[in-house]
Amino acid sequence: MSKIKILWVVYDFVQAGGQRYVYEICKALDKQKYQIDLLQVNAINNDKNWKNEYYYEPTIDLGCRIFSLVDIYDKSIKKLTPFQKNINKILKRVTLKTIFKDHSIQNEQSILKDLFSEYKFINFSGISVYDTVCVNKGLYFTNGIVHILTAKFQGIDIYKGFNKQLHYNFVSGFEPEILKYELNEFKTYKHTYLPLSLECKPFTAGFDPSRTRLVIGVFTRLSFMKPLDPYFYALKLLLEEGVDVELKIYGAGDPVALGFIRQLEYLYIKDRVFFCGHSDSITNTLCDEKFDLIWFQASNTQLAGYAALEIAIGGVPQVLWDFNKLDNKTETDTFFKSFTNLTKFVSYTKDLLSSKDKLKNLGLQQQDYVLEHHSITKNISLLDVIYAD
Repeated sequence: MSKIKILWVVYDFVQAGGQRYVYEICKALDKQKYQIDLLQVNAINNDKNWKNEYYYEPTIDLGCRIFSLVDIYDKSIKKLTPFQKNINKILKRVTLKTIFKDHSIQNEQSILKDLFSEYKFINFSGISVYDTVCVNKGLYFTNGIVHILTAKFQGIDIYKGFNKQLHYNFVSGFEPEILKYELNEFKTYKHTYLPLSLECKPFTAGFDPSRTRLVIGVFTRLSFMKPLDPYFYALKLLLEEGVDVELKIYGAGDPVALGFIRQLEYLYIKDRVFFCGHSDSITNTLCDEKFDLIWFQASNTQLAGYAALEIAIGGVPQVLWDFNKLDNKTETDTFFKSFTNLTKFVSYTKDLLSSKDKLKNLGLQQQDYVLEHHSITKNISLLDVIYAD
């Protein structure tokens, strides 16, 4: 029996959430059933915010093949030479015409069509990847599957380039009510629910009973799309209420260039906030730091990232600040509490920090839920249904 050929189109293999999403799925899929190839859009080590392509070698070790779109284009497309480009530029300035035709876009379209025709399904790891490879080149594939890894709160026009009259196949972790909001512009689509999932290996990070100052952790990527303002103001209020606490923030990015240090200075809390850079291993960081509590970002009450799942698996309690909350109730509301009211966010945090038992019990509730609902071993069957269609 021949294997089902599946292609994943990705930007790169750095140690970020979207890249891990693809890796966890590729690791869980049955290699006896599927042939899994990946097409990398960006050049190797293109993103200078990361020191290496973290998931590149592990993906190859799974038995997957990786192709470079940059290399394919370079070998297949005859581009204009610098001399031809200069002649065109001069002639266009004088005569409004050019003599050398650039067929690179048409050639790219042809190459992608030929390549994608070899696969039963083409998976696009994110809206922006689909934009780059398909929308910007005027391409549409009926066997394409777009995995939504962002939300409208990060950019209201993220679906701007899509032809809303066409039928799309989407995969996301959005609950039904949230999905209606996210995809309300589309006339027709098929959606498969796949909660963010990973290989679940429970561990206990624990607390540090000898430490007198409380420590709250934040795991994120330093970016304007992931604002830290609520956490800064919440910390300021906790300190003014007499809570001896500090904030440790983990994530790639430059806090000076993004203006975060300046914010801390005018709030007079610079000495209580520490930017610790990217964490290569959240598990190790949790065990080493033994945080009392984690503040994390949410979208419509849903956990917004793999870091949140890893933290929960370690039994470290989390309180969520919601950047895009709709008035919908979820089964996790009682133990993954999500806030948009700063006073309530601070009050709930302060109450938790006053009791190690409350912190421990909340961490165990969150751990149990993630182990039950976010295991890739359990959830991979949701994709099997699509690929069997």
